[in-house]
Amino acid sequence: MVKYELAKIKNRNIFMAPKEPGGLPLSSRVDKMISNVKSRIEREIPDKGFFRSFAEDIGLDKNDFYGRAASLCVERDENIEGNALLLLSVLHPHMNVDASVMLTSGNRDALLKYMNRNDFKNEVIDTIRGLSESLKG
Repeated sequence: MVKYELAKIKNRNIFMAPKEPGGLPLSSRVDKMISNVKSRIEREIPDKGFFRSFAEDIGLDKNDFYGRAASLCVERDENIEGNALLLLSVLHPHMNVDASVMLTSGNRDALLKYMNRNDFKNEVIDTIRGLSESLKG
């Protein structure tokens, strides 16, 4: 469907002008989020010792999802030094409530191996859809 921006119409022979797309498609935004998390894992998680938790997030289109934003988080495992938890969460559109799931846990190499799988992006998109739907109830 083509969206039109009437403010750009200057000539009476032109009835409507196509509006530029608002943002990148979900697949591209998820690719960028995954790439950012991978690079931060490589830089910030040591073999031994503690590290700060971090997250990368993307906004969700309110026409396709019930959630407002999705976040891929890496949190340190309090029980095992050098291990981390890879979490995915979706924020409720109206309240400060989220639905989240742990995707995997392990050291830096285990997380990167998990994220480098061919089907990881599809898993993230499917999980975002499922978590978004779970917020409706």
